[in-house]
Order: sequence, then structure tokens, then C-alpha cells
Amino acid sequence: MDFKTKYFAIWQEVWGLHKKYWRIPLDDSGLWGQFAVEAEALRSRYVGTPEEHFVGKLILAVTNEVENASKTLE
Repeated sequence: MDFKTKYFAIWQEVWGLHKKYWRIPLDDSGLWGQFAVEAEALRSRYVGTPEEHFVGKLILAVTNEVENASKTLE
């Protein structure tokens, strides 16, 4: 798989996580737990690959954005 295709596919996977969880209520521990499990499963698929750090940074950015969006619900 070429660079563009590979990195776009990764971005799409992380974007899917973002779309699914973008406004979790801060007090919904069940949804936050699901988010964490899915984020870790996604990250773990790339451990030991050249894309590992890219995926990790995207997941951190999405986690931060989901948390910020959740704070606006209150």
C-alpha cells in the first residue's frame, strides 16, 4: 500500500472513532469506557509499525477534542 493510501486509511479509522464519540457526556462512564477500549484496540493494531506514532498522536488529538466537546454539553 502506498503512503497516501495507508495514511488516509488510518485517518479514516480515527475519524470514525471521532464521529462515533464526539459528544460523550462527561458523567457517562460507560461510553467513556467504550471509547477507551476502541481507541486502544485501534492503537494496538499499529504497535511495532512505522505508523505507530502517527496513530497514537491522532488518537490523542481526538481524545482531547472529544473531551472538549463533552465539556460544552454542561
